[in-house]
Amino acid sequence: MKKFILIILALVVFAMPVFSEKLMSRRDVLKYAFENSDGLARIQAEREKVVEMRREYYGKAFPDINAAFNYVFAPDLNGDSPSFVDGIAPFLRTGATEDEPTPADWFINDMALAKAIDGALGGMASMMSAKNTLMWEISATQPIFAQGKVRTGLRIADIALETVDEQYREAQFNLAQQIINAYNAALMAQQNLIIQQDALVIAEESHRLALARFNSGRGTVLDTLNTRFAVQQAVLRLREAEKGHRLSIKSLANAAALPNDNFTLSDTLVIPHFNLSEEAAWEEMQRNNASLRLLNKAKKLQSEQTTLARTDYRPIVAAFANIGQVNLFNNSDEFSGSDSWRWRSQIGLGVQMPIWNGGQRRSRMNQMRIEELKLEKQESEATSGLRLALAAAYEDLAVAREELSQTEQMLVLAEQGFRISQLAFELGQLTQLELNNNEQNFRMAKLAQNSAVFKINTAVVNIARLIGNDNLIALGN
Repeated sequence: MKKFILIILALVVFAMPVFSEKLMSRRDVLKYAFENSDGLARIQAEREKVVEMRREYYGKAFPDINAAFNYVFAPDLNGDSPSFVDGIAPFLRTGATEDEPTPADWFINDMALAKAIDGALGGMASMMSAKNTLMWEISATQPIFAQGKVRTGLRIADIALETVDEQYREAQFNLAQQIINAYNAALMAQQNLIIQQDALVIAEESHRLALARFNSGRGTVLDTLNTRFAVQQAVLRLREAEKGHRLSIKSLANAAALPNDNFTLSDTLVIPHFNLSEEAAWEEMQRNNASLRLLNKAKKLQSEQTTLARTDYRPIVAAFANIGQVNLFNNSDEFSGSDSWRWRSQIGLGVQMPIWNGGQRRSRMNQMRIEELKLEKQESEATSGLRLALAAAYEDLAVAREELSQTEQMLVLAEQGFRISQLAFELGQLTQLELNNNEQNFRMAKLAQNSAVFKINTAVVNIARLIGNDNLIALGN
């Protein structure tokens, strides 16, 4: 009974990792990546910053209201009070007597030193007759025309928001391409692992037949050695396939920022349905390519920046008003007097007209125009590069489709040849070496087919990213 319980516990322990694995489709992995990507989170934070910048520009259209409280102490340095020298004059006489110490005796006579200090401080206090000012004020400034900077700034903020949204979309496309390619690579590694597992089963069965033929006197020792060697090779290939599968899963988990690689792929690697012509793709790419759309927003933003620089030539008109009280006093009686606090207020309109600032405004305008020209050249260069990238992607697709067509024909022939060779080997009409060659052809044809299907998927995903197909980043079914 105890042994039975231990067996059950062991089965549960070994089965827990299997049942704890989570099935994940491409969209599941992509959704997790979008929600946990540091790059996307950074762009989203940048968007929030631009929203706050827009609010800041919007606030510049409203009054600027401030409160102030000031205290000023102004000593009277020009009055008729005794001076500092007068305070210590009695102690600067040179005709000293026995009853009166000389200046040299001050430093050894405490009484004389104390009298000197008292006289000096008394002179300073009399000299500083204070004048105090206490005031408070509330002021407001309302821009009436601020060179058009507020309106232009709001337009810049709106375009900046659109630009950040395009950056987010472009980052989504790049991340989606990386995730889907990694997922498909893991699927290919998984299918290659199955092929190597089947190859090991075939090698072990061939070895069993070789031993049976040898024991019945119809085979040779060389056949058994060859089949045993084939089994060892199949084991090594299986280990390599297992390693490739584990690494592909880890690579997918790393690309999608998954917490671990304890998951199972639920989708399969199939041939995608794609029949969009290259010319139609080129037209769609010009409209929807994320990089081109981002450059277009950058051009609009730079145009508004140029407009903002042009506003420096316009005047600034603002209204202002303030109200407050002032109290001038020398002592507490004056501070608390009935007429000590006096009101003062102002209201007015100000105009500031730019005339000349050393050519700085003209230099700034020239810089803005140069930036516009640079963006024009950058857009032209990017368009040419993307056109070439699209053509290369269609070339990759055509080559991959041709490769798949060839491998499918090879697979049919290799499978037929292997089945026939198995029967011939069992009848003793084929050597072990010939059987191994046919098995290798069959296995390589299946691997080549998987590789061709993967290349087709990669090319289609690349084209979808280039043309800005939103289905690539859609998270729905």
